[in-house]
Amino acid sequence: MPLPTMVNLRCSGLWARHFLNPGLPRQIIRHFRPISTGAAGVQSTDSQLIIPSLGASFPHRWLRDACQCANCVHPSTSQKLHKTSDIPADVRPVPQGVTFQEGGIHINWADNHKSFYEHSFLERYSSAPRLSSFHRDVQPISWDVSSISKLPNLFMTYEAIKKPDHLLSAITHLTRYGLLFITGVPNTEHANETCELRKLANIFGELRDTFYGELWDVKNIRNSKNIAYTNLDLGMHMDLLYFQHPPRYQILHCLHNRVVGGTSRFVDGLRAAETLQKTHSVDFNILTTTPVPFHYINDGHHLHYEHPTIELAPLSVPKATGAPTADVCAPEIKHINYSPPFQAPLLLDSTPPAFYDALGRYAALLDDPANVLAYTLREGDAVLFDNRRVLHARTSFTDDDLSTGVDGETNRWLKGCYLEADAILDRGRVLRTKLDKRSL
Repeated sequence: MPLPTMVNLRCSGLWARHFLNPGLPRQIIRHFRPISTGAAGVQSTDSQLIIPSLGASFPHRWLRDACQCANCVHPSTSQKLHKTSDIPADVRPVPQGVTFQEGGIHINWADNHKSFYEHSFLERYSSAPRLSSFHRDVQPISWDVSSISKLPNLFMTYEAIKKPDHLLSAITHLTRYGLLFITGVPNTEHANETCELRKLANIFGELRDTFYGELWDVKNIRNSKNIAYTNLDLGMHMDLLYFQHPPRYQILHCLHNRVVGGTSRFVDGLRAAETLQKTHSVDFNILTTTPVPFHYINDGHHLHYEHPTIELAPLSVPKATGAPTADVCAPEIKHINYSPPFQAPLLLDSTPPAFYDALGRYAALLDDPANVLAYTLREGDAVLFDNRRVLHARTSFTDDDLSTGVDGETNRWLKGCYLEADAILDRGRVLRTKLDKRSL
């Protein structure tokens, strides 16, 4: 649904201070001054309804398309019953057809349709930040090793997240920072059908199946088809970038770790991209526009796809500059795509010479010790991370016996899985709504 056009009309109070200072905490958004309950100040022109108290204008076509009556939105399914293209361009209220009632605005349209818009509905759609607040979206916050190490919810216990309020804290932390450790996850059951990783994944969301299966094992294997299954140093990378839609979240559960070395390393690709944008904007632009091919042609599979190293959202939200009409859009970083082990030869016809130096500067930021969090997983630890934002790596390790450990199992054994974002975000929004209502 398109957002109404924003105009600078006597916006004031908390909303104005937030709009002119996007750095204010997002929690303040829910406290916007509500729409006036009277006609004072509200204007209906030939093409739009202007509400100064919201600092927004609502085109008549938008209002008619957004009607929430039972003829426009099915009462039980909440599904829209008409197409946006059904709304004529010249739709407008009849003369004196805009009236103000307690709780909202009533409009009589020239086609004899009647609509009622609650104050809260108009407020919700009056700006992108307000709409995000309604959806209870969590905005990402980038980090370096110093800042993330101080966060209280970087490590949470398995027992704690079984409680709704703690699970919400875990989901909020994961979606905000892209990295979360869970301790105390039982590691005695190894079968994919009954293991604790499956239960942990279902607490957060839903498993995504790939050609590796719903769950898979990372062990040290001779003549492996994947570098992850060796004891070699594994540099910063992301998984499955040769997919058109790589999985968003990944979980690794440590079943055994009785080797020397094998420290896990994580870095926020978002922070590195933001730094590059500030210090080398030309390099940043090159990495957002140059397609990089990734492939996996092995073990009976042939997969390939191209992604820019820094992927921008197709639509960016306008950020206020203080001018009455601010059309400047700051690019929103949507995903990071960086995986040297699976990078194919670069494309001859679309790789500018400057790409090599730009990628080198970005790689240096990813490897900067100030940005890298290092942690050796202990048996019973699980780590969840955003595979489209946070890169992971592993140092080499020494394992004298590749076949068995003290209990007949391999000495380093991680079990992993992938999760999609929608189920996790859905669970977080539902929990946030329930807990907010409970606290009232």
